[in-house]
Amino acid sequence: MLKKLDNTELSQIVKSCPMGIAVSNEKMDIFWVNDSFQSHLGITAEEIYGININKLPESLKPLFLSNSTVHIPANSIRDDQWFMCNQAPLNDNGDMIHYITDVAPVHLLLQEREELKYKLKDALAVDDVTGMPNKTALFQSLETQISRSRRYNNLLSIVVMRVNHLADLNEKQSGTLLLLISQMLNDQVRWADIVGKLSGNEFLLVLPETDNAACKKLSENLSERLTALPKPDNLPAGFNISANFGYSEWEKGDDLTLLMQRALQLIDKQ
Repeated sequence: MLKKLDNTELSQIVKSCPMGIAVSNEKMDIFWVNDSFQSHLGITAEEIYGININKLPESLKPLFLSNSTVHIPANSIRDDQWFMCNQAPLNDNGDMIHYITDVAPVHLLLQEREELKYKLKDALAVDDVTGMPNKTALFQSLETQISRSRRYNNLLSIVVMRVNHLADLNEKQSGTLLLLISQMLNDQVRWADIVGKLSGNEFLLVLPETDNAACKKLSENLSERLTALPKPDNLPAGFNISANFGYSEWEKGDDLTLLMQRALQLIDKQ
């Protein structure tokens, strides 16, 4: 049978509990806090005793009023903090008990996980919707091709294809359409060409040994093939598959930025 604890033992447990605990009266004046509450916030009981919750700094009020995770911004004496907060009636006199649990370690772990996820995605250099090379991989390949053209004065061009009205679709619809377009592009390029996903609605084709005239012809051909694509069943009625194209041929003195700017400017003029 469990031992029944006396008031002294219960008081010691609450006082030393790792969860921060504070108590306020019906007027919302704070009249008791345990050791953990003081430790979490870097204050003493004397500093907070008798203070009305509504007169606390704006950053601290949510600790006493919220039932969710609260962020306390860093200041000169503490780092960013995150607390899970809960409130509950203590008795019938209007007294409230306030609990705060330090969840900063968990929050920081989640932040690190998200950062690692994005770093891993970049390291894999693959677009997660189409499976094509992403911007990181495309630019690495383009830099290599530009270096080759500088050295040997070889022809090099790029084509940027911007899919129209993608913002009118939901995530599932746009994903279906982008996958369909990526398959069409892969079928149209030569073995030496590089094609991938540049951004949300843009594809980039890196075309060695290709001039502007060939890019113009390829863009016209791709535009026709887009129009002829079978429309997925989940697209809205009346949605037409189309894109705008910009292209640019490498010129002596060009770097990646200049080459991309000319192609994108051509699209923006359309």
